Amino acid sequence: VGAYGDTLVAPAASRAATAPPMAAPEIEAESTRYVSPSFLRTEAEGAAPAAPGNGSGHHDEDEDDEDVVAATADEMEEWDDAEEDEDEEDEESPPFDLYDDELDEADEDEDDDDEPGAVAAPEVIDLRSGSARTSGRIAASVSKWELPPLDLLKSVPQSEVSDEVHQATARLIEQTLAEYNIEVQVKEIRPGPVVTQYGVVPGWVRRYKDVRERNPDGTPAKGPDGKAITRRVEDKTRVRVDHVLAREKDLSLALAAPSLRFEAPVPGESFMGLEVPNAQRDVVTLRSSLESSAFQAIQKKTKMPVALGLGSGGEPVIMDLVDMPHLLIAGSTGSGKSVCMNTIICSLIMSRQPRDVRMVLVDPKRVELTPYNGIPHLVTPVVVEPDRVVRLLRGAIQEMLRRYKLLEEAGVRNIKSYNQSSKAVEHMPYLVICIDELADLMMTSSFDVEQGICRLAQLGRATGIHLIVATQRPSVDVVTGLIKTNLPSRISFAVASQIDSRTILDSAGAERLLGRGDMLFLSADAAKPRRVQGVYISDDESAVLANHWRMQNGPPVPAIDLDALAAEAESASVGAGGGDEDLSEGGEDTLLQRAIQLATTNRQISTSLLQRRLRIGYPRAARLMDQLEDEGIVGAASEPGKPRPVIYTPDDD
Repeated sequence: VGAYGDTLVAPAASRAATAPPMAAPEIEAESTRYVSPSFLRTEAEGAAPAAPGNGSGHHDEDEDDEDVVAATADEMEEWDDAEEDEDEEDEESPPFDLYDDELDEADEDEDDDDEPGAVAAPEVIDLRSGSARTSGRIAASVSKWELPPLDLLKSVPQSEVSDEVHQATARLIEQTLAEYNIEVQVKEIRPGPVVTQYGVVPGWVRRYKDVRERNPDGTPAKGPDGKAITRRVEDKTRVRVDHVLAREKDLSLALAAPSLRFEAPVPGESFMGLEVPNAQRDVVTLRSSLESSAFQAIQKKTKMPVALGLGSGGEPVIMDLVDMPHLLIAGSTGSGKSVCMNTIICSLIMSRQPRDVRMVLVDPKRVELTPYNGIPHLVTPVVVEPDRVVRLLRGAIQEMLRRYKLLEEAGVRNIKSYNQSSKAVEHMPYLVICIDELADLMMTSSFDVEQGICRLAQLGRATGIHLIVATQRPSVDVVTGLIKTNLPSRISFAVASQIDSRTILDSAGAERLLGRGDMLFLSADAAKPRRVQGVYISDDESAVLANHWRMQNGPPVPAIDLDALAAEAESASVGAGGGDEDLSEGGEDTLLQRAIQLATTNRQISTSLLQRRLRIGYPRAARLMDQLEDEGIVGAASEPGKPRPVIYTPDDD
């Protein structure tokens, strides 16, 4: 077909097999020529057109070429007229050869697209951030305290996986689901340190049906044989996401993977994320995270940057502790809780000076956080006695109230505005309280610990006080409802059951983690947890960082005496007098005398009567009732909650 819809004859070299025998010189000299429609009709009918002036149908070999392309004079005139009209309408039409080349290229592209199974290969996307620096210090020092250089940390080479391996896995995913009549396409591949995320786009459920053709008047169209003319119509509906999720075990079997995890959908993307474990795990070091451009960009804008690790797609996960603002860490034994706690501490002491960040470390196990003893960031040496924790929490509450008074006097709303205000009377550092094992503290004094943690979590953000609490027993008697409500950011490592996962994250998924730093991170501003491979820091690295700070002789750091603040609070409550807080012997004697006077004016006395008249709580009233029984003033209780008879008063003597 030519540029104007005319029928063309290809060069003789391409049709030598079907054309009559011709001499070689004529074949070489032949070019593309117009063909008569009458010749095409006769050729389709199986008979050769008769040569002009030869009724026998036989002709000479020299006239063969003329017979093939012969046309009547009338037809040639019609073609010439049509050519002239079309030339007038479009004078800038491309040449035949150029147009034919374009048509050939388009036909080749369509043929490629129409080949069965010919789909675009998924794109492998590397989200790992480049290194902003490879040595030196993260930030400039503004005092005599020198920040640790990055050379103190170790670096580990990362393994490389070829794109062909990822492409083969993507094809296997598509083939496996296709065996269950589920059409999908892998759109993106995001390699990570431990898992690789495959972006799966649901395809179509295709159904076909035959529809009868109809004439313009609405009657059914029929063919020459009298049968109704039908055409096949395709009806498509999108594959449901639940159908893909239901084939998780089948995919795990086909991929020979210990566990798979779906993220449906990936936030900000129009596909589902299928996380497949890698054959070889990569170690995410603290140095690689601190060297990344993502950490360098965020540490200039935030007050307490923390490097958590790499996401399932290889992207760095850097968070600001100020935005969290409190963090709950839970997981089974050996899943990476203490390493995560060490990572957070080392991230802070690598980028912030003692005048900006102070810490209180609580370690009932005595071995995880004690290597940090002696660094200038600590408010007090690492606390290892559970009995002392309640006192320190009370001192932290008093420090919080003191800071609120300073904020009120300066007329500001938070610690950041206070440090920038001209009315500030002191530089207020951030205070981070890290508790490595909450379960041990809840066993000793659950009420006081829960009350202290909840009050600090509710009011501490504006004053720069932040909590990081870790536990290996994520049960409801340890991680209570009040604690969960006031600690919005949570990290869950591998747990034993789905119940534990729901206790921590309020959703399932943590029971399928691979352990050794594999976590689900739920931030305060996120609706769904995010999979992260946590940063690993060795004991040698943390010891080197601690020694770097201990060996310096910098300027003195303002002291925060939590023990003194706790003692001051206790003495103030005792000095208030009366009520439940009056624990002195004189206060007890005064209350007992008042209870005896109350007994002399009543024939019966009860605990609730003592509460109302003496304005005390139930525990104190119950103790006074026991003392009155020991003195012989009231009788024994006949039934719980009933008034007791007064059997003796001093006036009877």
